[in-house]
Amino acid sequence: MPPPTLFQLAAKSLAEEIHKEKIPLDFPLDTKSSNAVFRELLELNPRNIKKLRTHYHQLSSLRQLDSKKCDIYEEDVMNLRKFNLISLEIGNYYIKLPKEFQRIDIVSLLKRAVNSNSRKMMIHLGFSGKEEFISGWEEQVFNERCQFSNFCNWFPNLRVLDISWARGLSTLEGIKNLKNLQVLMIRNVVIRGTGGYKELSELKNLRHLDVSCESERYGSFDRMIIFECLLESEVRIENLEFLDCSMTFVKDHELRRFVKNHPKLKTVVAISTACARISIPAIDLLNFNSTHSISKSLKYALSNDRDELVKNCIDVIFRKLDINHEQLNDLEISKFLNALCYVLREAKCKSVKYLVIYCFARSNFFQTERFFTSYSLEILGIVELIFKSLKNVEYISVQLNAHPLILSFFYRIVNFLRFGRILQDGLLSLIMEKTVELSYANREHVFLKILTKASRFMSVDQYKSMCENTKVMKALFAIAHKLIKQNSPAYQQIIEIIVSYMNQASENTLKFLVTNCQAVEKCIDQILMLSELPTKDSQKHLLHFLMVFSSVMSDEQLRKCYGGETIIRLVGVINTVGLRNSFEKTRALMLFSTLYLLLTKNLTEHREFIKMKIKEVSKSWSQSNLLDYHKMSAKILNALITSKDSTDESICSFLIFVSAFIYCEGYETNGCWNFMETPSEIYFENFPIREVFETVRTWRSMHGSQFCIKQDGSKMNRWFNQF
Repeated sequence: MPPPTLFQLAAKSLAEEIHKEKIPLDFPLDTKSSNAVFRELLELNPRNIKKLRTHYHQLSSLRQLDSKKCDIYEEDVMNLRKFNLISLEIGNYYIKLPKEFQRIDIVSLLKRAVNSNSRKMMIHLGFSGKEEFISGWEEQVFNERCQFSNFCNWFPNLRVLDISWARGLSTLEGIKNLKNLQVLMIRNVVIRGTGGYKELSELKNLRHLDVSCESERYGSFDRMIIFECLLESEVRIENLEFLDCSMTFVKDHELRRFVKNHPKLKTVVAISTACARISIPAIDLLNFNSTHSISKSLKYALSNDRDELVKNCIDVIFRKLDINHEQLNDLEISKFLNALCYVLREAKCKSVKYLVIYCFARSNFFQTERFFTSYSLEILGIVELIFKSLKNVEYISVQLNAHPLILSFFYRIVNFLRFGRILQDGLLSLIMEKTVELSYANREHVFLKILTKASRFMSVDQYKSMCENTKVMKALFAIAHKLIKQNSPAYQQIIEIIVSYMNQASENTLKFLVTNCQAVEKCIDQILMLSELPTKDSQKHLLHFLMVFSSVMSDEQLRKCYGGETIIRLVGVINTVGLRNSFEKTRALMLFSTLYLLLTKNLTEHREFIKMKIKEVSKSWSQSNLLDYHKMSAKILNALITSKDSTDESICSFLIFVSAFIYCEGYETNGCWNFMETPSEIYFENFPIREVFETVRTWRSMHGSQFCIKQDGSKMNRWFNQF
């Protein structure tokens, strides 16, 4: 397809501005400009057909009108008489009729729509193919009877005539008067009788003949007899070069006979016929006989808005890629891939696009080693094209139906991953972002399998990049919040995925989550919801999130998130009396690290309540029989004492809670406990500092060689050296 000319680009740009009402159509356009601009206006919105009535003086030079996609009302028909048209395609026509008359006759319609000058000058005339026309009712309504021969006499200079779907035609008698006719389209038109097509032989200039059918709205018997009647009429069209007999019941010997009778015939379209697997010497035969022919058939059907033929072509491609892909060479596979991508780019029919996506999601070839190794560089382009094509689909239902198929295709892609195999960075990011976006579209939680497997086989750089992908992180928190409300078993899995990314999330990412997706509020809600469930394993993760988020929150954000009764409700989920196991100690550690910060900054009105609960936890902790110093992780303590906001006092008070082993694996990231420089009065008020000193001495005596203070400055060293 050649690139658009400057004139075409200018016409499209002007039409867009007029459509958006940024430029008023208050100036006259010449013939060429009227034709081009109005064509673009109808592409933007078929309802712009009304501008022919409201802006007649500006568009009076219009000569070509294609209104196939427009709904034409009576006032529009009468208005067309004002224009001297040479090319007219008429769309769906709406008029109030008595109940017994449900169709419009072609001749009666044109009598009112086209003036005498247009009839003489008209070279192109067609109908939408969406109306079913019958003859006879106009005689009862208008007291007259118009025959097809009269119709032909009205338009003596026609070169292109499309009367597809016309009903009630018993003969084409009179068509011989169209001496200049080059293209005749009588798709889904049955002329019964041996002489119905006879006058076609007298059309010396006829080059293109379309006698094809469409099964969706056409009876099997009619499809069966069309080509048979054509042959019985002994038609000999002297200069015929192109024949479309798709979806008719033409047989092999009948087609060969027709070709023999037309020596100048060059191209025959026989898609979805009994001749779909044959070849005829010297004829470009569009059928399903070869990969090349299938691709050409698909492009022909698509360029002529033959949606049924397009679907049939896609079905053939699907079956070959599903069952026979091992018999196809790389060139054939590439042609089929290019054909499918071409449909995604060019198709206007929503169901056609859906079929292509179905092909990628269900055809066996797209889960083979061959696809992922030979076409790995093309996968990103395919995925991008799928979403670009759906973006232009107006019907939400089609998008919703396609989304589970897209997730299935994604799962095929990530299922290919193994150790040593990674996806392109751009493809991985796109899959992750679109997967979380489409998570609602799959009840079987395929999206979780995609996220889990993709996370497992990421490279180090990809993992770091994903930890900073705010779009994915925001969506993960939203998914978790939705799943817990549904009491879904998948909730725990999504939390595990969030944990893996939170460990390496930067300060900017954390701030984004706090500010833009209410991550803290969601965590608090989920902690409270989990307290009512038998399984509370995820609480430790959520409390960890709160601890991490608190280090980057402003005073105003902390006050907003933990104001009112929130603190009391949060503390209520923690067992502060009689810590029974490491899980309970972990939860207490996480929550009270956040409470320390609130007390230090004086951001809570429940100071006495918090201090009381801290005393209870401290007492329970000291009485716990879970003391296990040798299992304390050096990383945990290192994270605590190297925080940029730690002070001697905060470290000393907090070490009370690490006097025994606490299961905190995965929470050792530096900066988790960022306490304020200004100490709170609670730090030394009621805590056994001597016991803390003893704890540190014991720990250092056992793990001194492993201990390393990363933070520079003498304050930390002086504090530890005193032991």
